[in-house]
Amino acid sequence: MNFFAYFLLLIILIVFGLNIWLISLFFVWLFRKDKAAPYVWSFRKELLLMKENLHLEKGKKLVDLGCGDGKALRFFVKTFGIQWFWYDINIFAITLGKAFNRWFGFRKSVFLEKKNFMNVDLSTFDYIYVYLLPAQLAFIEDWVWNNMKKDAIIIANSFQFKNHVPFEVTKDKKGKWCIFLYKK
Repeated sequence: MNFFAYFLLLIILIVFGLNIWLISLFFVWLFRKDKAAPYVWSFRKELLLMKENLHLEKGKKLVDLGCGDGKALRFFVKTFGIQWFWYDINIFAITLGKAFNRWFGFRKSVFLEKKNFMNVDLSTFDYIYVYLLPAQLAFIEDWVWNNMKKDAIIIANSFQFKNHVPFEVTKDKKGKWCIFLYKK
């Protein structure tokens, strides 16, 4: 092999190594410890269950705590015609969500803010939607109940709060509990 072939091989290895390194950094950043929950998108089957079983009032305000890319928000704006407010600290999910909002025409009906939702005034919302893991639900449970409006309804997707009993539970076709509704 001549010098040019070695040089080209070296450049390819460097570029490949840098790409692997950058991808690794991206995943470390994506799942860093200062985030309350990992980014997980909403699944269509749970959204369809909510569409069939929830009766949200048009014109009311809903907040999604830790919303990710806002898939649930866009679904419910379209389905129920309510105002959604969206708070998350994951810049990747927010950027993706903003792009989806533009693409699907939701820029004026879904309000997105990069903010820790623990700094949000929950008393202004009629509905509180959460799709968080059990550890995150346990962490925010007392805060939610202490700060929510008296007649607000909490919609918990897939996981339930530890210390409160839901007033209604929706099961999927297999009989698994999926949607939990709570009141103060």
